Amino acid sequence: MSNPETLTSIDFSAPRRLAGTANRALSSWNATATSMLQEYWQSLAGTRITLQPARIDSSVAQKAQQALPDPGYAALLKIGPDRFDGMVAFSNRIVLTLVSEMLGTLGDTWPEQRPLTAAELSLVELLFGEIARALSQGWPEVTPLPVEMDQVIVRPLRSRIFQPRENLVRIVVVVTTAVGEETFVMLMPQAGLESIGINETAVPAASEQNASPQMRALAESLPVAMTVGLGKATLTLGEMNRLAVGDTLVLDQSAGSPLEARIAGRLQWLGFPCRLGQRQGFRILASRKD
Repeated sequence: MSNPETLTSIDFSAPRRLAGTANRALSSWNATATSMLQEYWQSLAGTRITLQPARIDSSVAQKAQQALPDPGYAALLKIGPDRFDGMVAFSNRIVLTLVSEMLGTLGDTWPEQRPLTAAELSLVELLFGEIARALSQGWPEVTPLPVEMDQVIVRPLRSRIFQPRENLVRIVVVVTTAVGEETFVMLMPQAGLESIGINETAVPAASEQNASPQMRALAESLPVAMTVGLGKATLTLGEMNRLAVGDTLVLDQSAGSPLEARIAGRLQWLGFPCRLGQRQGFRILASRKD
């Protein structure tokens, strides 16, 4: 007979955690979106703010919401073509800290707890809007995922966005500021994630056609030219003739959006520029093959 002290309690009412393909897909999306959100927030509030993915787990909505900070604020998101609900919740003190960084008034300690003013709430809406943009642009496909910031929720602990027994995925991200570390929590229903393709039933890759190792090695050794475009600009012939050294062209590519990499004119990848020693690089964000 087993020793009672060694038995592990099992909560059969808890939702099954994402595993395998679904967990990898969600982790990849979260890592990319977190990196992009850090870049967006740093452009608004300074480089002293950094973000780092912490963990992903599952919970029923009732338990997940009971663990939300109170007082606090949350962004209600509409995600995917079906516009399912997602929530990103923050404590009051991290929201005040982010707002203080935007205003340049942050001291050496956490701000004193208080409600936000109307002007500060408008800054929070701007910060939360960047969450939607990061999730959309960080989606690991060539076409961005529709994500919209619907509203700011005050005291998300008391909200009734999800059904009490609804199975949720909980994503925790660490925010490091000049005065300390905090976390924020993203909640998304498992059914919603399945509707956008994050599930356990991934389609297996097509089997390769039978080919001799020599033919495969020859094909893989052929050089292919890849072009990464910074953007486009439309000019009249007269404007083009008047261009001179020092002039600046306004491109159709918005700042912060991923660049396009093409082969033979066909879009194959999205990514961001980076630096590798003394050379320019291109970090792939999404692949058409995925």
